[in-house]
Amino acid sequence: MWLKSRYTCESITIRFDIIIVYLIANKNYVSATFVIISLLPAYAFALAGIAERSSFFYYNDYTAIERGHPSDMCRGPSKWCLRFQREDHRDFKGIDTSIEEINVPNNSTSPYVILRRSSDEQWLVYDLENEQILITDSNYQDVLAVWNTLGLDAPIFVNAKNTPEYLTETEDSAAARLSMDLQMWLFMGVLPLGFVALLFWYLSRKSRQQYKKAGSKVFLVFRYVFLVPVFLFIYIALSSLLEIIWHNW
Repeated sequence: MWLKSRYTCESITIRFDIIIVYLIANKNYVSATFVIISLLPAYAFALAGIAERSSFFYYNDYTAIERGHPSDMCRGPSKWCLRFQREDHRDFKGIDTSIEEINVPNNSTSPYVILRRSSDEQWLVYDLENEQILITDSNYQDVLAVWNTLGLDAPIFVNAKNTPEYLTETEDSAAARLSMDLQMWLFMGVLPLGFVALLFWYLSRKSRQQYKKAGSKVFLVFRYVFLVPVFLFIYIALSSLLEIIWHNW
């Protein structure tokens, strides 16, 4: 992303990718490094969307559940929420907002749900089949009374925090989440550590050449000091990858 970064002021366009290539070609590595560092804020802003996460879970025959953790789709005080996700991507009538919590379905065929909306914190009982609100109230006990008249079991609620404990994630969602985890591992872990290791290697190499010319053996210390960040980099990279595999299988 930063290779395509440019700042425009009226008719003047600065191409930082060309500047970086020019500096490296002329072996002006220090200046090139400063240019790259100056672009890191824009790079971080471009990657800010990675923090927004969504995953999808099976719910019942009428809808799936989208989980935002966090997500801009959430309309409540928190950026963690749930939302119905139909195959045709249409909203249910009267449920055009995110959900704070919803009952765990007893079976896949029951159309009735009891939930709390994010936008106004109202509780309601809803009929997914007929797309009809049976009751809406801020008093949970009144809403629960209507739920009980339907002959349904006492509800157990699932929210965006405990969704994986009660619902099963879809195969496509799990694959997308694994891909995102690997991208975050690459951008937030491997690349920064790789840059640090490369910098240590460069400084160690220059120091070794300098001390060799001076007839000193101090460069040996720099060589062994260089091994520390290299092994640290390999350890963190592999441990992070194993952690991702562990949490997904």
